[in-house]
Amino acid sequence: MSKRIEYIDIARGIGILLVVLAHNDFGYVSEFGRKLIYSFHMPLFFFLSGYFLNVSLPFIEFLKKRFNSLLKPYLFTIFLIYFVSVSFNGMSFQTALQRIIKSLYGAGYYIDWVQLWFLPHLFAVSLYAFVFFAIVGRWNIRYVRWIVLVLTLGISSLFLKDFYPFNLSIFGKGYELFGLPFSIDLVLLSGFFFILGSEVRQASTEKTFENIPLLIASGIAMVALVYFFDALSDFNTRTFESYFINTLEAVIGILFVLCLSRQIELRTKRLASLFKYFGQISLFILLFHVPIQGFWGQRINGVTDNLTFSIWAGFVMGVAGSVLIHELFIKANPVALWWFGRDVKPQERKAPASSGTM
Repeated sequence: MSKRIEYIDIARGIGILLVVLAHNDFGYVSEFGRKLIYSFHMPLFFFLSGYFLNVSLPFIEFLKKRFNSLLKPYLFTIFLIYFVSVSFNGMSFQTALQRIIKSLYGAGYYIDWVQLWFLPHLFAVSLYAFVFFAIVGRWNIRYVRWIVLVLTLGISSLFLKDFYPFNLSIFGKGYELFGLPFSIDLVLLSGFFFILGSEVRQASTEKTFENIPLLIASGIAMVALVYFFDALSDFNTRTFESYFINTLEAVIGILFVLCLSRQIELRTKRLASLFKYFGQISLFILLFHVPIQGFWGQRINGVTDNLTFSIWAGFVMGVAGSVLIHELFIKANPVALWWFGRDVKPQERKAPASSGTM
């Protein structure tokens, strides 16, 4: 098991809060702020996901672990969505079945809770990274791996939009599809940041990110790039308008968050604990924040007629509601933990002593 690195949990906590903020109408509050978030928040999550990549496992074991941690919670959440919709919201069984089948395609365009696209895609990216290291890692020369990695980024630029959308004919019937299954048409781009995370971990130490001038410089550079260059980035819609600028923005943004996280870890224990907590339950915030913040944002705006206030209030409720779901229904429930792909502690596996009653 990989040792937890506190500033990585903090970075993940910062990242998931930015994800929640990006999924509401924050652009109405600050269009520049929205662009700033989108410039690096998805690359950050791929980077952090690749930070602890372990390719020393046999492929089948690696496959099982990634299935359990990514696809199992994805599939369970999809089932949960439509079970609730059929049971309590009046959705027909046929409609629910059609939407479940569409969701199995694993691309954001076909998922009602669009944020879930990240999980099947991360599964695909993990397998790609395993193959990458199985092939390129044989040379055991870091600069060669980095050259190949940059080349794959360049190759991804050649066909990023080719499958969003594309036409497919089956038995004479034409279909317009948005992305390949599990968004594998995006895998070279997202895989660049995922593998970069693994490489940076090998090439850096905690000391690397303790440099305060580096924190300040990366923060200024990140803001300046987004301010002076109008190059939009949105992985789900295959938007990466300038490979050079968008990649530079993403890398500098990741560096800034890592430096900031390390400073938080060293200087503010309470804030560090809060961000670590959000980072450790980031899966559950990812899964549930969109419908919660959408519901509360609309209700609060209807009552107050204050869009800015409702956006911030919806953000708070999206995070708080996800936390409550985790704390009240999942954290102490070994069955729920298993379905959501979390390891169950040994004491949670033990059956309670029988009381002699049914």
